[in-house]
Amino acid sequence: MCKNILKINIPENATKQLKLQSFDTNKRKLVISSNWLPLFGFDTATTVVEELIGIGQGIRIRLSNDDDLKVKKVYERAYKSRKNNPLVSKETQMDLRGQKLINDAFPSSTEMVHITFRQGIIEIKPIENRVYDTIQKFRRMKDPLSVTLACSAGIDGYSLQENEFKIETLIEYRVHEKRDKQDLTETGALNAAANLNIRHLVNEDIMKLDLDRLAELTQNNLSTVYHVSLQCDDVCNVKAKSLKDASLEDLSTSLDMVFDCINFVSKFMPPTILVENVRGFRTSDAGKMLVTRLRRYGYKITEDYLDGRDFEGKTSRIRYYLVATLLPFDFEMPKAVMRSTTPIWDEYIEPFILSGEARLVNHVGSFKKGFEQGRIRVIKRDSLHSPSFLKSQDRMAKDSVVIQDEQRDNNLYFPSKPMMAKLMGIPKEFDFSTTSQTIESECIGQSIEYPMHDAIIKKLKEHLLFAHARLNNRLF
Repeated sequence: MCKNILKINIPENATKQLKLQSFDTNKRKLVISSNWLPLFGFDTATTVVEELIGIGQGIRIRLSNDDDLKVKKVYERAYKSRKNNPLVSKETQMDLRGQKLINDAFPSSTEMVHITFRQGIIEIKPIENRVYDTIQKFRRMKDPLSVTLACSAGIDGYSLQENEFKIETLIEYRVHEKRDKQDLTETGALNAAANLNIRHLVNEDIMKLDLDRLAELTQNNLSTVYHVSLQCDDVCNVKAKSLKDASLEDLSTSLDMVFDCINFVSKFMPPTILVENVRGFRTSDAGKMLVTRLRRYGYKITEDYLDGRDFEGKTSRIRYYLVATLLPFDFEMPKAVMRSTTPIWDEYIEPFILSGEARLVNHVGSFKKGFEQGRIRVIKRDSLHSPSFLKSQDRMAKDSVVIQDEQRDNNLYFPSKPMMAKLMGIPKEFDFSTTSQTIESECIGQSIEYPMHDAIIKKLKEHLLFAHARLNNRLF
């Protein structure tokens, strides 16, 4: 009977990754069981020599020579039910468990090794344990409160700075939009620079950012927080599906910005990550991809939907928050407080009407259509909070926020920028003088609900200080 002959083209080299195994107490071993062994000359009963490449640099296995004194044999094992080895009838294996060699070759933090097969030579090198290395770098830092802030015009950064975080790097670039009549790419960065102490200002599109150059600029210094607010237009329910589809065609979409967030994390492995976005981000494909990849990198994920009203905020802004940490301690979201039962009118609305800042807008046609279509969002005398402002607020769209005063002939008033900022809880010291009225409105409209965000930042600070103290064997 003629047997089938299996034909395999032998490559110049082959690679794979394997996990170091534990046995007994504090002992490690590596078992190489692979179809590649016989292909590259390591057949059953072949004698080999194991050599140290260098301390912490791995092991080289080569075919033995006649004058080698200490040799080992490649061996084989048979499994009755296994048929996954087409090259030989039995499974070819190599078993490395000499503790001195393994401990010299692989740092104690090594979990995975990289194996390269060549004819007559196998090289086994440690794969960097990036989670372990990040924790050790964090432990050695004198100051555990530092931030790389991305996609921010400064308001969220102000909360970080008020909580004693240092803004190491700001990555901010306002992408050109079709309606823009001039170059506005520096507006958000200018606004941030007017309010924050920034060490490195990167006024570049995050989707075109060269991370190697960024590492060179920052001298690869570790920021303990990567704080990113990815553009939300294409996961927000305010933007029509037809417009989202069109943006995919003309490449004006921001949906793929999640890749840039993942690439940054892959490059720098920050100890903690804070992501803030609209409610729809979590259930979008982009949100699912981000969470999954962060978990693959070893991050523990804490996520929730938070409502500004639950943190003494005066707007109904709901945001998705994600905190990812590599540190060996759990992060807890801030706890909600009791919502206010006092109408916002007397303190937040009436003074701006009396001063004339909230201007009369009874004549605006888009607002009339907004009422007819049920899209307008209204503040009245008995309102306990304001509807959430949008980036488009200043354009007086049909879904803008307006004030309706029943005691003044149902007059409609348009919120001023200072009123919007006060309702959002933005500190009065925050300076918008570097921006135009339109950009100021956009910054506020797409900003964080300040008291809610501040509660998150305080918990993140607590998490970092606690972890730093415990990792350095200090009481907290």
